[in-house]
Amino acid sequence: MLSAKYNKPMNYSEMARALGRKGGKARAARLVLAEKRRIAALGGRARALSLHATRRIAENFRYVEVIDALRPRPPVMRLHVFAGPLPGLHAFQAQEK
Repeated sequence: MLSAKYNKPMNYSEMARALGRKGGKARAARLVLAEKRRIAALGGRARALSLHATRRIAENFRYVEVIDALRPRPPVMRLHVFAGPLPGLHAFQAQEK
């Protein structure tokens, strides 16, 4: 008979970890060696594809940075004095009147 006096409190992550170890060992015992190899090969391929995709994304960002650095910047037009409403911002107010 279990007594509350001797039971240690367990948190959910410890319980899940204990059940996961038990399930993993049972699954490993149930699988044939060829099936274990197939699962391991799938995992290795997924990891390799993920690393390849990460490398390609990094290369694309470097490419965009280089292209952006080579592109000439448009000249900035500065106006000291501007009379009237700003174009595009208050166009709808002018149409209402």
